Parts: sequence; structure tokens; C-alpha cells
Amino acid sequence: MSAHKNKRALKLVVLTLAILMLIAIAAQLFFTSKVKSILEEELPPSVHVTYETLSTNVLFGKISLGQVNAKHRKQNLDFKAESFTISGLRLFPLLLHADITITDLTVKSPTFSYHPTQKDSSSSTTKEKPRNTYTIKNFSLENGNFVMGNTKLDSTATVKGIHLSMSDIQFDSESAKEMIPFTYDKFQLSTEDGYFQINPLEYVAFEQLHLSSEKGGLKKFVWRTRYSPSELSKKLSKEHDHYDLKIDHIGLKNWGFGSKSGRPCFHLSELLLQSPKFQVYRDKLLPDDTTHKKLYNATLRDMQLDLQVDTVQISNGLITYQERIEADVEPENVSFSGIEATVGNLHSHGHGEVMVAIKARLMDNAPFALDWSFDPQNKTNAFLVKGSLSNFQTESINPFLKSNLQAEVKGNVQQMYFTINGNELESHGDIKMKYDNFEFTILKKNRLGVNKLLTAVVNLFAKNGHKTDKDGFRHGDFTVKREQDKSFFNYLWLNLKAGLLDTVTGNGKKEKN
Repeated sequence: MSAHKNKRALKLVVLTLAILMLIAIAAQLFFTSKVKSILEEELPPSVHVTYETLSTNVLFGKISLGQVNAKHRKQNLDFKAESFTISGLRLFPLLLHADITITDLTVKSPTFSYHPTQKDSSSSTTKEKPRNTYTIKNFSLENGNFVMGNTKLDSTATVKGIHLSMSDIQFDSESAKEMIPFTYDKFQLSTEDGYFQINPLEYVAFEQLHLSSEKGGLKKFVWRTRYSPSELSKKLSKEHDHYDLKIDHIGLKNWGFGSKSGRPCFHLSELLLQSPKFQVYRDKLLPDDTTHKKLYNATLRDMQLDLQVDTVQISNGLITYQERIEADVEPENVSFSGIEATVGNLHSHGHGEVMVAIKARLMDNAPFALDWSFDPQNKTNAFLVKGSLSNFQTESINPFLKSNLQAEVKGNVQQMYFTINGNELESHGDIKMKYDNFEFTILKKNRLGVNKLLTAVVNLFAKNGHKTDKDGFRHGDFTVKREQDKSFFNYLWLNLKAGLLDTVTGNGKKEKN
């Protein structure tokens, strides 16, 4: 009797296993068929996908595609990948609510190719809200590349060696309303070198990028003009500076982005710029660019981005500037080296003043300090600048003066202090300077000899450190009308030039309030 029962139990087990096996085989065949059907027939008409291999496992919710090629015609996007693998696809949420929940999504060696075209302003695209929820527990992209190219629009970009991991990604009808249409918990992004042409004349590039939810960094960042100074001048119809900016390392701490009050926002606790070197060249032989130049208040205020950077730290910086005044005269540099600077409360739509504090060496010898403050929300574009210069051996700037002003100077500025209050239209300020043995030399046009008459006239009006106050300072004051087609730094120079002229040639007395 027991033997008979055992046989019946065994048959029942075998039959059950056989039925389960048949169900599993049927489910596997149906699952594979359904995946093929979706890829071949149920994708939007603008999306086309091909692949060389397909493997599935219904029990583990796994779908793996090999040698994938995809095109999105409306978005002008091509996609290729060595493999595209989904693991842990949960079937019950899919069957009950059509929600897609995935444990792991891995993409290996993908290449994204984007071909931008001129946008048609008369047409607009409306985002369709998703009716379902899409959840990915772990996403991983390994050794990817991004290429963007459109030679007609002068828009090209490449990023190599992309590695990206994200956790707890969710896309639904609520997240779709945001600028970033999905939510996530944490992410890690790293790349090798990258290049982006920002306009027809300039590009930016870097060697490495590392970014996480809390911090990030760029190594060997550059922003450069694509052409040499002489080549650039041939391509221009009006004045445009030639740039060469190199930064050894850019660091970001405690950063975040999203949307606020209907505009994109980027908030950052600290931005670090290590060893920036910025060379600027201007060809003054070209016609002036007479368009209105915004002061920094307006530049920040008019940004569509809600920007807030609590602190910017700049260390070991260098700025050099050249102007070509005459075709046959090689321009010389004026430079600020050893720059250490802090920018506090940098914002576009926030509150309070932006505070800038700079220390540097003028022409690599004289300590120079500048404190600058302004409020981006001040519609008059008011600003305050205070600065000082000490122990300046003026002969060090003679190569620049010789090439730009046909002049040379001798003497020593022991101490100089200045204050400038300004706005969009005009500025005023005062200056005091302690100097000695000042002597100007005006050169002939060919710069090979001295114009003795002009030199004598200039030195006649220059007060050689006499008529000082009890501390040895001569004083000057000034009022300057802004040239609104010139930059803020030109405005600053016009103030300093007016103050220096009044200090050296005026009565040297401090004006009483």
C-alpha cells in the first residue's frame, strides 16, 4: 500500500515538474517573443532599433542585447553599444499596472552621436506625461563616448571614457514636470578627455572629470580661441579679444542643480580654481565693438539661471594682457601674477552683495590689492572698489608703455591707495600716492629716440613727489563718465588714469568734504 502511494506521489511530482517546466518554457518563449515584438513593432515610429544577439531569462527577469544600434530620427540621435542588459525585471508590477521596475540596467561601451540642427522657432514640442512608473534600482554605464557634430552650426563636442552609475532612479508623471525629468538618490560620473566648441571662435576642453552627488572636479581645463591672434584678426569685422585660459584643477563642493521659480538653478558651496593662467590679446587696429557692455550687476541679474556660489577660491593665478596699437610694433604684456582671490556670495537672483578680494603682484614685483563689492539686484549697477599698490618699480612696466603709449617712466611708487564709487553712468573717487624720483620720457613715433620737447613739457607739469601731506602723500580726486560700449575693466582703468593724472599734476591736496 505504501509503495503504491509512493508511486502516485512520485508521478504527481514528476507531472507537476513537467507542467511547471512546460509553463516555464511557454513563459520563456512568450517573454522572448514579446521582447522581440516590442523592439520591432511597438516602439515609436521615430525610433529604430537593431541588434545582433538577444537572450532572455523570464525567471530572473533578464534581457540582454548584443551589438545594439538605435536611431531616434526626431532627436537626431544615434546610439551604439556592445551590450544592453536588464536584470531583475519584476513581472507582477508590469502585468498588474504596466509599471516597469528593474533591479539592474547595464550598458557597456556605448557611443551616443548627436547631430543638432537649426531649431524651427515656429514649431514647439509638447512633452507627453507618462502614465506609468519606471524604476531602476541600479544603473551602470561603462566606457561610453559622446559625439556631437554639426559643421554648419559650428557646434561640435566629444567626451571619451564615460563611466556613470546611479541608484534609485524613478520616472513618473510628477518627475516629468521637472527640468530633470527623473529622481535619483546618488550618482558617480567620471570621464577622460572632453572637448566642446562653444561658438565659432572658441572652445573649452579638459583631461579628466569626476563628479558625484557631493563634490566634483576637472583637471587641465582650457578655454581657448581656435585661431592664432593674427588668424583671428583676419576673420573679424570688429574688435574681439583672443583668449587663452588654462586651469590646472577646478574643484566643486556641496553642489546641486534643479529648478526654482520656473528657472533652472545651480547652487554650490565652494568653487576652487587652482593655478589659473589667463592670457588676453586685443587687436586695436580693428574697428571698435560699439555694442553696450553690461556691468557685472546686470550680467548676473539678467541670467536665466538661478546661480548661487557661496565661495570662490582662486590660488596662484596669472593674468597677462596685450594690445596691438600699431601694425609694425610688437605688443608687450602687462601682468598680474601670484593671484590669490576670494569671491563671496556670487549670485544672480539672491540677496546681498557680491564681495571680491584680490591680492597679486603687478609686473611680478609690486604687491597689489583690490576689494570690490556690488549687488546684482541694484538696478543702477552701483559698485565700490578700494585698492592699494606698494613698492612699485615703475621701470618694470616700460616695455608695455613703450609699445602702447610711446612713453617710459622712472621712479618708485612707495604706496598708493584709491577708492572708486560708481554706477552705470558715472563714477567718482579719490587717490593718494607716495612716490619719488618720477620722470617721464616721451619717445619719438619710431620709439628709437626721445622727443625732448614733449618730455620736458610733461615733466614740467609732473610734481616730483613734492607738496605732500605730513605722511608724505599727494592726493587727487576724479569724476569719470562711463563709456558704455567698453568693459568694466576699461571703466576701472579710466578712473585710475584720471586719479593718477590729478595726483601727479594737481595741487596734491586732499579735498575737504
